[in-house]
Amino acid sequence: MAQAPVANIQQDSTQKLKIETALVVEYFIKGERTVQKLSGNVRMRQENTLVYCDTAILDQDNATLKGSVVIEQADSVKVFADSALYTTDTKISHLFGNVVLVNGVQELFTNRLRYDLGNKIATYHTGATMTNGQSQLTSTHGYYYVNDKEIFFKGDVLGTDPDFTMRTDTMAFNTETQTVRFLAPTLISQQKSRIYTEGGFYDIENDFAEFDLNPQYEKEGQRGRARKMRYFGVSKEYVLEGDAYIDDPAKGQQTQADVIRYNTDTEKTSLRGNAHFLDSTRDIRGESIYVDSRNKAYQITGRGRVVDPPNIIEADSLDFNDVLGAGLALGSVIWIDTAGDFTILAHRMDYNKKSEFLNAFGGMGIIGARGRPLMKSLIERDTLYMSADTLTSYKPDTLSDTRLLLAHQDVRIFKSDLQAACDSLSFSSADSIFRFYKIRDIPIIWSDTSQFSGDTIRMLLKNKKLDRIWLIQNTLVVNSEDGLLFNQIKGRNTTAFFRDDEVREMLVEGNAQAIYYALDDKRAYIGLNETQCSEMRLYFGNNQVESIKFYTEPTGSFSPMKKTGSNTKKLDGFFWEQLRRPRRLADLF
Repeated sequence: MAQAPVANIQQDSTQKLKIETALVVEYFIKGERTVQKLSGNVRMRQENTLVYCDTAILDQDNATLKGSVVIEQADSVKVFADSALYTTDTKISHLFGNVVLVNGVQELFTNRLRYDLGNKIATYHTGATMTNGQSQLTSTHGYYYVNDKEIFFKGDVLGTDPDFTMRTDTMAFNTETQTVRFLAPTLISQQKSRIYTEGGFYDIENDFAEFDLNPQYEKEGQRGRARKMRYFGVSKEYVLEGDAYIDDPAKGQQTQADVIRYNTDTEKTSLRGNAHFLDSTRDIRGESIYVDSRNKAYQITGRGRVVDPPNIIEADSLDFNDVLGAGLALGSVIWIDTAGDFTILAHRMDYNKKSEFLNAFGGMGIIGARGRPLMKSLIERDTLYMSADTLTSYKPDTLSDTRLLLAHQDVRIFKSDLQAACDSLSFSSADSIFRFYKIRDIPIIWSDTSQFSGDTIRMLLKNKKLDRIWLIQNTLVVNSEDGLLFNQIKGRNTTAFFRDDEVREMLVEGNAQAIYYALDDKRAYIGLNETQCSEMRLYFGNNQVESIKFYTEPTGSFSPMKKTGSNTKKLDGFFWEQLRRPRRLADLF
């Protein structure tokens, strides 16, 4: 054994690990080779790599390092350990005891580490912890590619951060981009939420994540899933894409769409593509839906449908605020009142759920605002249609279920066996009576070959069947089968009673007058009956007068047809209005 002072260290010119300093150098003969032992403040160099330790034993290409081992590369990568085995030929070091690898702000802690200095690859298999600022990752196995700035973690991977905890089996971390890639089933837990995914990445610096393999999340009982999920930490938003679904049992809400954007702070949700929102009160479907849960408001763009019992509404766009109870529907609006059993078609509808008020304007389809709203209801197994410039429905008070329907300006009604026209109209569900009013033109009802008119008309439905018609003030009933001769009944007030869609009885009160053309068995005209009295009652069968009763000093006459002539006789105020009569549905518009 020989000792040499530091200043006189003798080195083999072929030795790859150059000795720069040592307090003591000892030489040992081992077989045919010389072994060096360096002690005290040992510093050695191989190219751009510096090695520090308390003691080093150099045996050809192998160096055994002990005590405060430091391996430093020019790019600031440093490795600390209690001891190490370093092979100069391969530039591979095996480090043991309190191993720390430092690369910038990243620090890797383990008890055993294999570090390939040439390729800059660090490997461990006995567990390690990596810190990155306030974030920390632990795993059983790890592969650190320093040049690529990529670390692969394998086996019982646990990541902790002030904002979340992450568990998985395999993941990768890029030290430069601060990006985590999930390569196996992963569970990310925050204070009040959990995210599960089997693939994706998380950008730590920007607090942005994308999960693209079976992603799911849960937050305070709320659950979401989709084919792809994005999380924006700064704005606290989740974006779910592809068969997106969110279920919130606590709020009684379910959300489905091609794409869902949900903000956890504002509780605002945007749904796009095959959108469906369901809560405890309503079912909403549309192309796109915007829901503000905190302010209880929603907006539908594109064709949508809202089921809000007892009402169903469809429109091209729809806005509603639950706090105010106010809504606006635009574009081919369809309103169905299941309680009142009627439907309104319009271009625009303003409504209030709290007061159950609605106003309908304009028409369906391309006519839009230039058209007229249409109401339809099933009566006697037939549909009754009604149009006007404006249709209004509301509840006069909150203590009853009574609904009022108002029609304003140029009201027209069409049913296969009944038509009507008036200036304005009201209908009450309390008594099932239509009330026809005169503003400019006298109200008229047509049934088969009969025309009913008066300053005011009331029409009663019972069990959705026409029961009776009241004509009030200046009433006139005209009937004609051929349009040449006209049977006429006039009085102050007239009531017509119906059964099975036909007039069965008619009561005329006050200054009653009648002109009636009698028929023989072959339905040929035989003469003209003229009668005046205070009151008369007529009985019908097969739409024909079967008998008449006259009250209070009736006067009358009968004239054979040869004396009456071919022209019909007319009472004062007679008119036969056919231009106003809607004979088909299209005439309502």
